[in-house]
Amino acid sequence: MEQIRIYRVSILFIGVLVTVGLLWCILLVLALIQGGSLTLFITLIFPFTFIGYAIYLSRKRNEGKGFYWDDKGIVIDLKGNRVYWEEIEDIKYSNVRGMKSTVIYPHYTNHEKIRIRQGKSLPTPAHLIDWILIEKAKEYHKNLMKVWEEKNNTQK
Repeated sequence: MEQIRIYRVSILFIGVLVTVGLLWCILLVLALIQGGSLTLFITLIFPFTFIGYAIYLSRKRNEGKGFYWDDKGIVIDLKGNRVYWEEIEDIKYSNVRGMKSTVIYPHYTNHEKIRIRQGKSLPTPAHLIDWILIEKAKEYHKNLMKVWEEKNNTQK
């Protein structure tokens, strides 16, 4: 078995989230000082969403969580949920409006099984792994496609 390479969450993306959150806080505080209304104070909740998500991602990064694959299948999120190789119908690259991602399409007969395993209320026809989340995303996709081609050829 080959060494498992974990592609961790991008530190750059975490930094961008923190920066946006802090800038938003500063702008809203300045607006309040200039005589803004109390409704501006309520909008302080939104920057903490950015900062909170950045804290969540940095904790996952520090815990060593990330995206990877092994002999069983592909880990598709930071919770460790996976799609097994035999459940996958296709893997493709997607670039919709500049949002690049790797899309994993399970066979339709496996949607319900994956939904139950992940504890979701509705099945998902495709699983996106957004490149903005991953360090070295091109390398991740390229290596995943190589492994997928090998697995796909051996299954036929």
